[in-house]
Amino acid sequence: MLTYSAQTSSLAKPTEKPWVLLLLCFIWLWPGILGHDPWKPDEPYVLAVAQGMLHTGNWLLPTLQGAPYLDNPPLYYWLAAGLARLFSPWLLPAHDAARLATPLLMSLALLLAGMAGRELIGRRHGRSVVMILIGCIGLVESGHQLTPTIAGFAGFAAAFYALALALRSPGLAGALLGAASVVTFLGASLTDLLLIWLVALMLPAFSGWRSKQYAITLLLALLLAVPAILVWPMLLLRGYSAVFADWWGNYALGQTSGFHRLRLFHDFGYYSVNVLWFAFPAWPLAIWTLYRNRQLQSPGLQLSLLFSVMIALMLTLSDRANIIDAMPLLLPLSMLAAVELDNLRRGAAAFLNWFALMTFGLFGLLVWLGWAAMNYGWPERMAGRAQYFSPFYQPHVSWWQAAGALVATLVWLWALTRPHLRGRQAVTNWAAGLTLLWGLGMTLWLPWFDAAKSYRPVVAGMQAKLPAGASCIATESHNRLAQISWRYYAGIDLLPFPAGETPPCEYWLIVRNKSEGLAEPGWQVLWAGHRPREENMTFALLQRLPQAKQAD
Repeated sequence: MLTYSAQTSSLAKPTEKPWVLLLLCFIWLWPGILGHDPWKPDEPYVLAVAQGMLHTGNWLLPTLQGAPYLDNPPLYYWLAAGLARLFSPWLLPAHDAARLATPLLMSLALLLAGMAGRELIGRRHGRSVVMILIGCIGLVESGHQLTPTIAGFAGFAAAFYALALALRSPGLAGALLGAASVVTFLGASLTDLLLIWLVALMLPAFSGWRSKQYAITLLLALLLAVPAILVWPMLLLRGYSAVFADWWGNYALGQTSGFHRLRLFHDFGYYSVNVLWFAFPAWPLAIWTLYRNRQLQSPGLQLSLLFSVMIALMLTLSDRANIIDAMPLLLPLSMLAAVELDNLRRGAAAFLNWFALMTFGLFGLLVWLGWAAMNYGWPERMAGRAQYFSPFYQPHVSWWQAAGALVATLVWLWALTRPHLRGRQAVTNWAAGLTLLWGLGMTLWLPWFDAAKSYRPVVAGMQAKLPAGASCIATESHNRLAQISWRYYAGIDLLPFPAGETPPCEYWLIVRNKSEGLAEPGWQVLWAGHRPREENMTFALLQRLPQAKQAD
Protein backbone atom coordinates (compact mmCIF):
# COMPACT_ATOMS: atom_id res chain seq x y z
CA MET A 1 0.00 0.00 0.00
CA LEU A 2 1.16 3.50 -0.79
CA THR A 3 1.29 5.47 2.43
CA TYR A 4 2.98 8.46 3.93
CA SER A 5 4.37 6.28 6.69
CA ALA A 6 7.33 8.52 7.36
CA GLN A 7 4.99 11.33 8.26
CA THR A 8 2.15 9.44 9.87
CA SER A 9 3.89 6.88 12.05
CA SER A 10 4.60 9.32 14.85
CA LEU A 11 1.16 10.90 14.88
CA ALA A 12 -1.28 10.35 17.68
CA LYS A 13 -3.99 7.75 17.15
CA PRO A 14 -7.21 9.42 15.93
CA THR A 15 -9.89 9.70 18.57
CA GLU A 16 -12.92 9.72 16.25
CA LYS A 17 -14.99 6.58 16.26
CA PRO A 18 -15.58 5.21 12.74
CA TRP A 19 -19.28 4.66 13.42
CA VAL A 20 -19.69 8.33 14.36
CA LEU A 21 -18.17 9.43 11.07
CA LEU A 22 -20.32 6.94 9.15
CA LEU A 23 -23.37 8.32 10.94
CA LEU A 24 -22.36 11.87 10.02
CA CYS A 25 -22.01 10.87 6.35
CA PHE A 26 -25.40 9.15 6.44
CA ILE A 27 -27.00 12.25 7.96
CA TRP A 28 -25.28 14.45 5.36
CA LEU A 29 -26.74 12.41 2.49
CA TRP A 30 -30.44 12.91 3.24
CA PRO A 31 -31.52 16.51 4.00
CA GLY A 32 -33.17 18.00 0.93
CA ILE A 33 -33.73 14.66 -0.80
CA LEU A 34 -37.33 14.04 0.25
CA GLY A 35 -40.33 16.26 0.86
CA HIS A 36 -40.23 18.94 -1.83
CA ASP A 37 -41.30 19.45 -5.44
CA PRO A 38 -38.82 19.56 -8.34
CA TRP A 39 -36.74 22.75 -8.18
CA LYS A 40 -34.88 24.62 -10.87
CA PRO A 41 -32.48 24.45 -12.56
CA ASP A 42 -32.31 20.72 -13.44
CA GLU A 43 -34.93 18.84 -11.45
CA PRO A 44 -38.08 19.51 -13.54
CA TYR A 45 -36.29 18.44 -16.72
CA VAL A 46 -34.65 15.34 -15.24
CA LEU A 47 -37.95 14.17 -13.77
CA ALA A 48 -39.78 14.78 -17.07
CA VAL A 49 -37.18 12.75 -18.99
CA ALA A 50 -37.35 9.90 -16.45
CA GLN A 51 -41.14 9.87 -16.60
CA GLY A 52 -40.98 9.92 -20.38
CA MET A 53 -38.95 6.70 -20.28
CA LEU A 54 -41.54 5.10 -18.02
CA HIS A 55 -44.53 6.23 -20.08
CA THR A 56 -43.15 5.37 -23.52
CA GLY A 57 -41.02 2.37 -22.61
CA ASN A 58 -38.19 3.88 -24.67
CA TRP A 59 -35.11 3.70 -22.43
CA LEU A 60 -32.65 4.18 -25.27
CA LEU A 61 -33.41 7.78 -26.21
CA PRO A 62 -33.97 10.46 -23.53
CA THR A 63 -36.95 12.58 -24.56
CA LEU A 64 -38.66 15.67 -23.21
CA GLN A 65 -42.31 16.14 -24.15
CA GLY A 66 -41.76 13.61 -26.92
CA ALA A 67 -38.73 15.38 -28.44
CA PRO A 68 -35.14 14.08 -28.13
CA TYR A 69 -33.34 15.58 -25.15
CA LEU A 70 -29.59 15.21 -25.56
CA ASP A 71 -28.18 17.63 -22.98
CA ASN A 72 -26.89 14.68 -20.93
CA PRO A 73 -26.24 10.96 -21.55
CA PRO A 74 -28.88 8.56 -20.22
CA LEU A 75 -27.30 6.90 -17.15
CA TYR A 76 -28.75 9.19 -14.49
CA TYR A 77 -32.14 9.20 -16.23
CA TRP A 78 -32.13 5.39 -16.23
CA LEU A 79 -31.43 5.25 -12.53
CA ALA A 80 -33.99 7.94 -11.66
CA ALA A 81 -36.65 6.26 -13.81
CA GLY A 82 -35.94 2.85 -12.26
CA LEU A 83 -36.25 4.21 -8.74
CA ALA A 84 -39.44 6.08 -9.65
CA ARG A 85 -40.94 2.85 -10.97
CA LEU A 86 -39.81 0.94 -7.88
CA PHE A 87 -41.03 3.35 -5.17
CA SER A 88 -43.73 5.51 -6.76
CA PRO A 89 -46.59 6.01 -6.19
CA TRP A 90 -47.08 3.45 -3.40
CA LEU A 91 -44.34 4.85 -1.14
CA LEU A 92 -43.09 8.19 -2.46
CA PRO A 93 -44.13 10.83 -4.99
CA ALA A 94 -42.41 10.44 -8.33
CA HIS A 95 -40.01 13.36 -7.75
CA ASP A 96 -38.88 12.05 -4.35
CA ALA A 97 -38.46 8.51 -5.66
CA ALA A 98 -36.40 9.70 -8.64
CA ARG A 99 -34.29 11.91 -6.37
CA LEU A 100 -33.12 8.78 -4.50
CA ALA A 101 -30.63 8.36 -7.35
CA THR A 102 -28.60 11.20 -5.86
CA PRO A 103 -27.85 9.77 -2.37
CA LEU A 104 -27.25 6.37 -3.98
CA LEU A 105 -24.56 7.74 -6.29
CA MET A 106 -23.18 10.18 -3.71
CA SER A 107 -22.73 7.40 -1.13
CA LEU A 108 -20.82 5.41 -3.78
CA ALA A 109 -18.66 8.44 -4.59
CA LEU A 110 -17.88 9.09 -0.91
CA LEU A 111 -17.00 5.42 -0.38
CA LEU A 112 -14.63 5.42 -3.35
CA ALA A 113 -13.04 8.70 -2.24
CA GLY A 114 -12.44 7.27 1.23
CA MET A 115 -10.93 4.10 -0.22
CA ALA A 116 -8.64 6.17 -2.42
CA GLY A 117 -7.52 8.12 0.66
CA ARG A 118 -6.77 4.91 2.51
CA GLU A 119 -4.86 3.59 -0.50
CA LEU A 120 -2.76 6.70 -1.07
CA ILE A 121 -2.24 8.08 2.44
CA GLY A 122 -2.79 5.19 4.83
CA ARG A 123 -5.20 3.67 7.33
CA ARG A 124 -7.61 6.06 9.05
CA HIS A 125 -6.92 8.74 6.44
CA GLY A 126 -9.75 7.75 4.14
CA ARG A 127 -12.19 9.16 6.67
CA SER A 128 -10.27 12.46 6.62
CA VAL A 129 -10.74 12.68 2.85
CA VAL A 130 -14.47 12.07 3.25
CA MET A 131 -14.82 14.64 6.05
CA ILE A 132 -13.06 17.29 3.96
CA LEU A 133 -15.19 16.38 0.95
CA ILE A 134 -18.56 16.65 2.70
CA GLY A 135 -17.28 19.79 4.40
CA CYS A 136 -16.82 21.55 1.04
CA ILE A 137 -19.42 24.30 0.84
CA GLY A 138 -20.18 23.69 -2.82
CA LEU A 139 -20.93 20.00 -2.48
CA VAL A 140 -23.65 20.39 0.12
CA GLU A 141 -26.18 21.87 -2.33
CA SER A 142 -25.04 20.33 -5.60
CA GLY A 143 -24.77 16.92 -3.93
CA HIS A 144 -28.48 16.89 -3.04
CA GLN A 145 -30.07 17.78 -6.37
CA LEU A 146 -31.80 15.67 -8.99
CA THR A 147 -29.10 16.30 -11.57
CA PRO A 148 -27.05 14.13 -13.99
CA THR A 149 -23.88 15.81 -12.71
CA ILE A 150 -23.96 13.38 -9.77
CA ALA A 151 -23.40 10.42 -12.10
CA GLY A 152 -20.33 12.09 -13.57
CA PHE A 153 -19.03 12.80 -10.06
CA ALA A 154 -19.35 9.11 -9.15
CA GLY A 155 -17.51 8.18 -12.34
CA PHE A 156 -14.63 10.52 -11.49
CA ALA A 157 -14.43 9.07 -7.97
CA ALA A 158 -14.25 5.52 -9.36
CA ALA A 159 -11.53 6.51 -11.84
CA PHE A 160 -9.53 8.26 -9.12
CA TYR A 161 -9.64 5.17 -6.88
CA ALA A 162 -8.77 2.90 -9.81
CA LEU A 163 -5.63 4.88 -10.62
CA ALA A 164 -4.67 4.93 -6.94
CA LEU A 165 -5.12 1.16 -6.80
CA ALA A 166 -3.16 0.49 -9.97
CA LEU A 167 0.25 0.32 -8.27
CA ARG A 168 -0.86 -2.41 -5.85
CA SER A 169 -3.50 -4.42 -7.73
CA PRO A 170 -3.29 -3.81 -11.49
CA GLY A 171 -5.96 -6.32 -12.46
CA LEU A 172 -8.62 -5.03 -10.09
CA ALA A 173 -7.64 -1.45 -10.92
CA GLY A 174 -8.04 -2.15 -14.64
CA ALA A 175 -11.53 -3.58 -14.15
CA LEU A 176 -12.52 -0.63 -11.99
CA LEU A 177 -11.06 1.91 -14.43
CA GLY A 178 -13.02 0.27 -17.23
CA ALA A 179 -16.24 0.49 -15.21
CA ALA A 180 -15.46 4.10 -14.26
CA SER A 181 -14.95 4.94 -17.94
CA VAL A 182 -18.37 3.54 -18.83
CA VAL A 183 -20.06 5.39 -15.96
CA THR A 184 -18.33 8.66 -16.89
CA PHE A 185 -19.27 8.38 -20.56
CA LEU A 186 -22.91 7.47 -19.87
CA GLY A 187 -23.19 9.88 -16.94
CA ALA A 188 -21.19 12.95 -18.00
CA SER A 189 -19.71 13.44 -21.48
CA LEU A 190 -17.00 12.33 -23.83
CA THR A 191 -14.91 15.29 -22.68
CA ASP A 192 -14.93 14.04 -19.09
CA LEU A 193 -13.96 10.57 -20.28
CA LEU A 194 -11.10 11.98 -22.34
CA LEU A 195 -9.90 13.94 -19.32
CA ILE A 196 -9.70 10.78 -17.20
CA TRP A 197 -7.74 8.98 -19.90
CA LEU A 198 -5.42 11.91 -20.46
CA VAL A 199 -4.54 11.74 -16.77
CA ALA A 200 -4.10 7.97 -17.01
CA LEU A 201 -1.78 8.28 -20.01
CA MET A 202 0.23 11.12 -18.46
CA LEU A 203 0.92 9.31 -15.18
CA PRO A 204 3.88 7.29 -16.56
CA ALA A 205 5.75 10.61 -16.61
CA PHE A 206 6.23 9.78 -12.92
CA SER A 207 8.35 6.77 -12.07
CA GLY A 208 5.74 5.13 -9.82
CA TRP A 209 3.45 4.44 -12.79
CA ARG A 210 6.23 3.60 -15.28
CA SER A 211 5.85 -0.15 -15.11
CA LYS A 212 4.45 -3.20 -16.91
CA GLN A 213 1.84 -3.61 -14.17
CA TYR A 214 0.40 -0.18 -14.92
CA ALA A 215 0.36 -0.95 -18.64
CA ILE A 216 -1.69 -4.05 -17.80
CA THR A 217 -4.14 -1.84 -15.91
CA LEU A 218 -4.65 0.45 -18.89
CA LEU A 219 -4.92 -2.39 -21.40
CA LEU A 220 -7.47 -4.26 -19.30
CA ALA A 221 -9.49 -1.08 -18.77
CA LEU A 222 -9.59 -0.43 -22.52
CA LEU A 223 -10.60 -4.01 -23.32
CA LEU A 224 -13.50 -3.80 -20.87
CA ALA A 225 -14.58 -0.20 -21.45
CA VAL A 226 -14.54 0.24 -25.23
CA PRO A 227 -17.13 -2.46 -26.09
CA ALA A 228 -19.42 -1.33 -23.26
CA ILE A 229 -19.08 2.35 -24.19
CA LEU A 230 -19.99 1.65 -27.82
CA VAL A 231 -23.28 -0.09 -27.02
CA TRP A 232 -25.43 3.01 -26.43
CA PRO A 233 -24.10 5.10 -29.37
CA MET A 234 -24.38 2.12 -31.74
CA LEU A 235 -27.97 1.41 -30.71
CA LEU A 236 -28.76 5.11 -31.03
CA LEU A 237 -27.20 5.19 -34.50
CA ARG A 238 -29.13 2.10 -35.55
CA GLY A 239 -32.51 3.23 -34.26
CA TYR A 240 -32.30 7.03 -34.56
CA SER A 241 -29.62 7.96 -37.06
CA ALA A 242 -30.65 11.63 -37.28
CA VAL A 243 -30.66 11.93 -33.49
CA PHE A 244 -27.22 10.30 -33.31
CA ALA A 245 -25.89 12.82 -35.81
CA ASP A 246 -27.30 15.65 -33.70
CA TRP A 247 -25.77 14.18 -30.52
CA TRP A 248 -22.38 13.62 -32.14
CA GLY A 249 -22.27 17.04 -33.72
CA ASN A 250 -23.66 19.18 -30.90
CA TYR A 251 -23.70 17.35 -27.54
CA ALA A 252 -21.09 14.55 -27.39
CA LEU A 253 -18.44 16.80 -25.82
CA GLY A 254 -20.78 18.33 -23.24
CA GLN A 255 -24.11 20.07 -22.94
CA THR A 256 -23.33 22.69 -25.58
CA SER A 257 -20.45 21.21 -27.57
CA GLY A 258 -19.93 18.48 -30.14
CA PHE A 259 -17.62 17.65 -33.00
CA HIS A 260 -19.50 19.96 -35.37
CA ARG A 261 -19.93 22.81 -32.91
CA LEU A 262 -17.01 23.12 -30.54
CA ARG A 263 -17.60 25.98 -28.12
CA LEU A 264 -14.81 27.22 -25.87
CA PHE A 265 -14.23 29.74 -23.08
CA HIS A 266 -16.56 31.48 -20.70
CA ASP A 267 -16.40 34.82 -18.89
CA PHE A 268 -12.84 35.19 -17.64
CA GLY A 269 -12.30 34.56 -13.94
CA TYR A 270 -15.63 32.87 -13.16
CA TYR A 271 -14.23 29.61 -11.78
CA SER A 272 -11.11 31.10 -10.19
CA VAL A 273 -13.35 33.34 -8.05
CA ASN A 274 -16.18 30.95 -7.28
CA VAL A 275 -13.97 27.97 -6.46
CA LEU A 276 -12.72 29.94 -3.45
CA TRP A 277 -16.03 29.33 -1.67
CA PHE A 278 -17.11 26.22 -3.56
CA ALA A 279 -14.01 24.20 -2.56
CA PHE A 280 -13.51 25.61 0.94
CA PRO A 281 -11.89 24.30 3.18
CA ALA A 282 -10.25 21.82 0.79
CA TRP A 283 -8.17 24.32 -1.18
CA PRO A 284 -6.33 26.06 1.73
CA LEU A 285 -5.55 22.67 3.28
CA ALA A 286 -4.31 21.46 -0.13
CA ILE A 287 -2.01 24.49 -0.34
CA TRP A 288 -0.67 23.59 3.12
CA THR A 289 0.12 20.08 1.86
CA LEU A 290 1.92 21.40 -1.22
CA TYR A 291 3.89 23.83 0.96
CA ARG A 292 5.18 20.95 3.10
CA ASN A 293 5.84 18.65 0.11
CA ARG A 294 7.40 20.86 -2.52
CA GLN A 295 9.20 18.04 -4.34
CA LEU A 296 6.00 16.03 -5.00
CA GLN A 297 7.79 12.69 -4.70
CA SER A 298 4.76 10.77 -3.44
CA PRO A 299 2.52 9.03 -6.01
CA GLY A 300 -0.51 10.27 -4.12
CA LEU A 301 0.54 13.88 -4.48
CA GLN A 302 1.39 13.36 -8.14
CA LEU A 303 -1.98 11.78 -8.95
CA SER A 304 -3.99 14.36 -7.03
CA LEU A 305 -2.11 17.34 -8.44
CA LEU A 306 -2.31 16.03 -12.01
CA PHE A 307 -6.05 15.49 -11.67
CA SER A 308 -6.48 18.98 -10.21
CA VAL A 309 -4.54 20.64 -13.02
CA MET A 310 -6.37 18.75 -15.76
CA ILE A 311 -9.82 19.46 -14.31
CA ALA A 312 -8.90 23.13 -13.86
CA LEU A 313 -7.79 23.21 -17.52
CA MET A 314 -11.08 21.65 -18.61
CA LEU A 315 -13.03 24.25 -16.65
CA THR A 316 -10.96 27.05 -18.17
CA LEU A 317 -11.65 25.83 -21.70
CA SER A 318 -15.36 25.22 -21.07
CA ASP A 319 -17.88 27.69 -22.49
CA ARG A 320 -20.24 27.06 -19.54
CA ALA A 321 -20.04 29.25 -16.46
CA ASN A 322 -21.75 26.84 -14.09
CA ILE A 323 -20.10 26.18 -10.74
CA ILE A 324 -21.65 22.72 -10.43
CA ASP A 325 -19.26 21.65 -13.21
CA ALA A 326 -16.43 22.09 -10.68
CA MET A 327 -17.66 19.17 -8.55
CA PRO A 328 -14.96 16.73 -9.80
CA LEU A 329 -12.27 19.21 -8.70
CA LEU A 330 -13.29 18.60 -5.08
CA LEU A 331 -12.02 15.01 -5.21
CA PRO A 332 -8.28 15.65 -5.81
CA LEU A 333 -8.32 18.79 -3.67
CA SER A 334 -9.77 16.82 -0.73
CA MET A 335 -7.11 14.16 -1.23
CA LEU A 336 -4.35 16.76 -1.19
CA ALA A 337 -5.91 18.42 1.84
CA ALA A 338 -5.92 15.19 3.85
CA VAL A 339 -2.23 14.40 3.39
CA GLU A 340 -0.91 16.89 5.95
CA LEU A 341 -4.11 17.31 7.97
CA ASP A 342 -2.62 15.75 11.10
CA ASN A 343 0.38 18.07 10.81
CA LEU A 344 -1.78 21.17 10.63
CA ARG A 345 -0.56 23.73 13.12
CA ARG A 346 -2.64 23.90 16.25
CA GLY A 347 -3.35 27.59 15.72
CA ALA A 348 -4.73 26.92 12.23
CA ALA A 349 -6.89 24.07 13.56
CA ALA A 350 -8.19 26.31 16.35
CA PHE A 351 -8.98 29.06 13.84
CA LEU A 352 -10.90 26.67 11.61
CA ASN A 353 -12.83 25.44 14.64
CA TRP A 354 -13.54 29.02 15.77
CA PHE A 355 -14.59 30.00 12.25
CA ALA A 356 -16.97 27.02 12.16
CA LEU A 357 -18.45 28.04 15.50
CA MET A 358 -18.97 31.65 14.43
CA THR A 359 -20.23 30.89 10.91
CA PHE A 360 -22.52 27.97 11.53
CA GLY A 361 -23.51 29.20 14.98
CA LEU A 362 -24.65 32.54 13.56
CA PHE A 363 -26.45 31.09 10.56
CA GLY A 364 -27.94 28.31 12.66
CA LEU A 365 -29.36 30.93 15.02
CA LEU A 366 -30.81 32.79 12.03
CA VAL A 367 -32.44 29.58 10.81
CA TRP A 368 -34.10 29.09 14.20
CA LEU A 369 -35.23 32.71 14.33
CA GLY A 370 -36.54 32.47 10.77
CA TRP A 371 -38.48 29.31 11.65
CA ALA A 372 -40.09 31.10 14.61
CA ALA A 373 -40.83 34.15 12.47
CA MET A 374 -42.47 32.30 9.58
CA ASN A 375 -44.63 30.18 11.89
CA TYR A 376 -45.32 32.43 14.91
CA GLY A 377 -44.80 35.95 13.57
CA TRP A 378 -41.85 36.77 15.83
CA PRO A 379 -39.47 38.52 15.33
CA GLU A 380 -41.98 40.69 13.52
CA ARG A 381 -39.60 42.25 11.03
CA MET A 382 -38.16 38.90 10.05
CA ALA A 383 -41.70 37.51 9.70
CA GLY A 384 -42.46 40.25 7.19
CA ARG A 385 -39.39 39.37 5.12
CA ALA A 386 -40.32 35.70 5.23
CA GLN A 387 -43.81 36.52 3.93
CA TYR A 388 -42.33 38.77 1.24
CA PHE A 389 -40.00 36.11 -0.17
CA SER A 390 -42.47 33.20 0.12
CA PRO A 391 -46.04 34.55 0.06
CA PHE A 392 -47.56 31.14 -0.76
CA TYR A 393 -46.24 29.61 2.47
CA GLN A 394 -48.74 28.48 5.09
CA PRO A 395 -47.43 28.08 8.68
CA HIS A 396 -46.50 24.49 9.28
CA VAL A 397 -44.82 23.10 12.41
CA SER A 398 -43.54 19.54 12.71
CA TRP A 399 -42.61 19.04 16.36
CA TRP A 400 -40.64 15.86 15.82
CA GLN A 401 -38.50 17.62 13.19
CA ALA A 402 -38.04 20.60 15.51
CA ALA A 403 -37.00 18.31 18.38
CA GLY A 404 -34.51 16.48 16.18
CA ALA A 405 -33.09 19.78 14.94
CA LEU A 406 -32.69 21.00 18.53
CA VAL A 407 -30.86 17.83 19.60
CA ALA A 408 -28.54 18.06 16.57
CA THR A 409 -27.76 21.69 17.41
CA LEU A 410 -26.88 20.86 21.02
CA VAL A 411 -24.70 17.89 20.02
CA TRP A 412 -22.75 20.05 17.56
CA LEU A 413 -22.19 22.76 20.18
CA TRP A 414 -20.91 20.12 22.59
CA ALA A 415 -18.51 18.74 19.97
CA LEU A 416 -16.97 22.17 19.46
CA THR A 417 -15.95 22.37 23.12
CA ARG A 418 -13.50 19.44 22.90
CA PRO A 419 -10.03 20.50 24.10
CA HIS A 420 -6.69 19.96 22.32
CA LEU A 421 -8.09 20.02 18.80
CA ARG A 422 -5.95 18.70 15.98
CA GLY A 423 -6.50 19.14 12.26
CA ARG A 424 -8.85 16.23 11.71
CA GLN A 425 -11.04 17.13 14.72
CA ALA A 426 -11.37 20.68 13.40
CA VAL A 427 -12.31 19.42 9.91
CA THR A 428 -14.82 16.99 11.44
CA ASN A 429 -16.38 19.83 13.42
CA TRP A 430 -16.55 21.94 10.27
CA ALA A 431 -18.22 19.13 8.32
CA ALA A 432 -20.63 18.54 11.19
CA GLY A 433 -21.46 22.26 11.32
CA LEU A 434 -22.14 22.45 7.59
CA THR A 435 -24.26 19.30 7.80
CA LEU A 436 -26.16 20.79 10.74
CA LEU A 437 -26.85 24.05 8.90
CA TRP A 438 -27.98 22.26 5.75
CA GLY A 439 -30.10 19.88 7.82
CA LEU A 440 -31.74 22.74 9.72
CA GLY A 441 -32.53 24.53 6.49
CA MET A 442 -33.91 21.41 4.79
CA THR A 443 -36.13 20.48 7.75
CA LEU A 444 -37.27 23.65 9.52
CA TRP A 445 -37.37 25.77 6.37
CA LEU A 446 -38.22 23.12 3.78
CA PRO A 447 -41.97 23.94 3.46
CA TRP A 448 -41.08 27.63 3.18
CA PHE A 449 -38.47 26.95 0.50
CA ASP A 450 -40.84 24.69 -1.39
CA ALA A 451 -43.62 27.27 -1.40
CA ALA A 452 -41.20 29.76 -2.97
CA LYS A 453 -39.38 27.46 -5.41
CA SER A 454 -42.16 25.13 -6.59
CA TYR A 455 -44.38 25.88 -9.57
CA ARG A 456 -47.31 24.05 -7.97
CA PRO A 457 -48.93 27.25 -6.55
CA VAL A 458 -48.54 28.98 -9.92
CA VAL A 459 -50.26 26.13 -11.77
CA ALA A 460 -53.01 25.99 -9.15
CA GLY A 461 -53.59 29.72 -9.56
CA MET A 462 -54.14 29.29 -13.29
CA GLN A 463 -56.45 26.31 -12.80
CA ALA A 464 -58.67 28.42 -10.54
CA LYS A 465 -59.16 30.92 -13.39
CA LEU A 466 -59.52 28.40 -16.21
CA PRO A 467 -63.12 28.38 -17.53
CA ALA A 468 -65.04 25.12 -17.23
CA GLY A 469 -64.93 23.11 -20.41
CA ALA A 470 -61.61 24.51 -21.61
CA SER A 471 -59.94 21.58 -23.31
CA CYS A 472 -57.15 23.09 -25.39
CA ILE A 473 -54.39 25.37 -24.14
CA ALA A 474 -51.50 26.22 -26.43
CA THR A 475 -48.03 27.50 -25.68
CA GLU A 476 -44.89 28.15 -27.73
CA SER A 477 -42.70 25.09 -28.26
CA HIS A 478 -39.73 26.64 -26.47
CA ASN A 479 -41.71 26.99 -23.21
CA ARG A 480 -40.54 23.60 -22.01
CA LEU A 481 -40.72 24.41 -18.31
CA ALA A 482 -44.38 25.41 -18.65
CA GLN A 483 -45.19 22.20 -20.53
CA ILE A 484 -43.45 20.12 -17.85
CA SER A 485 -45.01 21.91 -14.88
CA TRP A 486 -48.58 22.00 -16.17
CA ARG A 487 -48.47 18.32 -17.02
CA TYR A 488 -46.91 17.25 -13.72
CA TYR A 489 -48.96 19.38 -11.33
CA ALA A 490 -52.31 19.55 -13.15
CA GLY A 491 -52.30 16.75 -15.72
CA ILE A 492 -52.75 19.38 -18.48
CA ASP A 493 -50.97 18.71 -21.77
CA LEU A 494 -50.21 22.09 -23.28
CA LEU A 495 -50.29 22.02 -27.08
CA PRO A 496 -46.93 23.31 -28.38
CA PHE A 497 -46.72 25.40 -31.54
CA PRO A 498 -43.86 27.27 -33.26
CA ALA A 499 -43.21 30.77 -31.97
CA GLY A 500 -44.59 33.45 -34.28
CA GLU A 501 -47.46 31.35 -35.59
CA THR A 502 -51.14 31.68 -34.62
CA PRO A 503 -52.02 29.68 -31.49
CA PRO A 504 -54.16 26.65 -32.47
CA CYS A 505 -56.35 26.84 -29.32
CA GLU A 506 -58.85 29.25 -27.78
CA TYR A 507 -56.55 29.57 -24.76
CA TRP A 508 -52.91 30.56 -24.90
CA LEU A 509 -50.37 30.27 -22.08
CA ILE A 510 -47.56 32.77 -22.56
CA VAL A 511 -44.28 33.18 -20.69
CA ARG A 512 -42.88 36.70 -20.68
CA ASN A 513 -40.29 38.77 -18.91
CA LYS A 514 -41.18 42.05 -17.23
CA SER A 515 -40.21 44.24 -20.18
CA GLU A 516 -42.26 42.39 -22.80
CA GLY A 517 -45.69 42.88 -21.26
CA LEU A 518 -48.69 40.54 -21.52
CA ALA A 519 -50.99 42.29 -24.00
CA GLU A 520 -51.67 40.57 -27.33
CA PRO A 521 -54.02 41.92 -30.05
CA GLY A 522 -57.21 39.88 -30.18
CA TRP A 523 -56.65 38.25 -26.79
CA GLN A 524 -57.73 39.04 -23.24
CA VAL A 525 -55.74 38.20 -20.12
CA LEU A 526 -57.64 35.84 -17.79
CA TRP A 527 -54.86 35.24 -15.30
CA ALA A 528 -51.21 36.10 -14.66
CA GLY A 529 -48.85 34.70 -12.06
CA HIS A 530 -45.26 33.88 -11.24
CA ARG A 531 -43.13 32.42 -8.51
CA PRO A 532 -42.31 34.82 -5.67
CA ARG A 533 -39.76 37.44 -6.72
CA GLU A 534 -39.54 35.96 -10.23
CA GLU A 535 -41.30 38.70 -12.14
CA ASN A 536 -39.05 38.29 -15.17
CA MET A 537 -40.69 34.92 -15.80
CA THR A 538 -44.42 35.64 -15.68
CA PHE A 539 -47.01 33.16 -16.90
CA ALA A 540 -50.31 34.42 -18.29
CA LEU A 541 -53.41 32.69 -19.62
CA LEU A 542 -54.99 34.45 -22.58
CA GLN A 543 -58.39 33.82 -24.16
CA ARG A 544 -59.16 34.63 -27.78
CA LEU A 545 -61.67 37.50 -28.13
CA PRO A 546 -64.91 36.81 -30.06
CA GLN A 547 -64.09 39.31 -32.82
CA ALA A 548 -60.74 37.61 -33.29
CA LYS A 549 -62.55 34.29 -33.79
CA GLN A 550 -64.72 35.82 -36.51
CA ALA A 551 -61.68 37.31 -38.22
CA ASP A 552 -60.08 33.88 -38.30
